[in-house]
Amino acid sequence: MGKALRVVNKLYELTDGKKTKGLEDLLAEDMSFAGPVMNASGAKQYIAMNEQLLPSHLQTRMQSQFEKGNQVCSIYEMDLKTPSGTVITLQIADWIRVAEGKIVEQRIYYDPREFAKAFGML
Repeated sequence: MGKALRVVNKLYELTDGKKTKGLEDLLAEDMSFAGPVMNASGAKQYIAMNEQLLPSHLQTRMQSQFEKGNQVCSIYEMDLKTPSGTVITLQIADWIRVAEGKIVEQRIYYDPREFAKAFGML
């Protein structure tokens, strides 16, 4: 396991445990996050976004990970409890770039329709 994969898996370990404390140690101050529904510029905005979403997070099931140099691609399923109390499962492809031991970029790809509907974003 390379250094980039260790950093990425520490991110997953914290967020799976619904923790944002410690994220600041893994993120470059000017990191960026892009997803089909939400975006964040900078570590502070990314942490704030996670503080909103983590109470809904139930479980992540890692399917596969690929590391190439400073880049990690993870394929996983994520269960989320919606505001109405139902549970949805998202199939996500997650690409993260690490530089100098910090996450500098994260892009996630999934079909956002069910998420946007369930969380009132339509």
